[in-house]
Amino acid sequence: MNELTRLARVRDEELTGESSTEGARALLAAITAGQVEPAPAPRARRLGTPARRLLAGAAATAVLAAGAVLGPGLLAGPGGTAVYASTELDITREGGEWVARVKDAYAQYDAYTRGFAAVGLDVHLQIVPAGPSRAGGVVQMGVASAGGATRGSTGMRTDSEPSGCVVGRPGCVLVIRLPVTFEGRAWVKLGRAARPGETYEAPGRADAKGEPLEGVKIGGRTVGEVSAAARARGLEVVYQLITPRPNGGFSARPGEEASGVGPGWYVWDAESIRDGAVRLLVTKEHLARNPVRGDAPPTD
Repeated sequence: MNELTRLARVRDEELTGESSTEGARALLAAITAGQVEPAPAPRARRLGTPARRLLAGAAATAVLAAGAVLGPGLLAGPGGTAVYASTELDITREGGEWVARVKDAYAQYDAYTRGFAAVGLDVHLQIVPAGPSRAGGVVQMGVASAGGATRGSTGMRTDSEPSGCVVGRPGCVLVIRLPVTFEGRAWVKLGRAARPGETYEAPGRADAKGEPLEGVKIGGRTVGEVSAAARARGLEVVYQLITPRPNGGFSARPGEEASGVGPGWYVWDAESIRDGAVRLLVTKEHLARNPVRGDAPPTD
């Protein structure tokens, strides 16, 4: 029995629910090692089943069919290291790190959770629409040790391939590196480029690099000044009333926009909330210190 005939048998068993995972994996290993040759084309024989007709090609067809049998899951990497592969996520072990490459930044988060679980990691990854300056960065992170205690860091690092590309755009892969010694549970929220019309779950600071008000002075300026600069760039403007706290910082009611804001009110920060729209954080009174950024407002 040649290797292609064996593959046809494996595929037929898969179709009838009698597939041998062990046999499929052994066959895939033989194929990738270059041990499988195309079967000679029969001259007067017709292959009996649709599955066998599909498999009667070159070894490349055999590779695709074997992949269909295995599906997403664990495979054996160099030196027997377990690796995970799916349409959304690939995970490999490289030196002292687990390296996850997110190929689909728009997938449901449980697809990522399954991948990490397959290599023994309790990591819950969520990728959300973010302002341009936050795409690809960590938005939130929470870690609990195996004993239940909360700690501040996983030792995780993020990057993109190619370097500097925007996560969520075609051809850009999000790369997550995590020490193989990590134990416990982690919740990680990362930013990605938003689809057209999506509201950002992770708004960006509107005057940051790549954001719609890049280069515009904001803190301590009047609503009239900042709004005029925003509208000159074709941006929609909404307002959020904030309340300074005596010991620093501020409070606000999320989602509640201010009404009755006049051009003489003051802007302390600005957020990009979706493509083409910004939110200005304002007070009616001028303040000696910026409650959002913690610095003194400009005097010029």
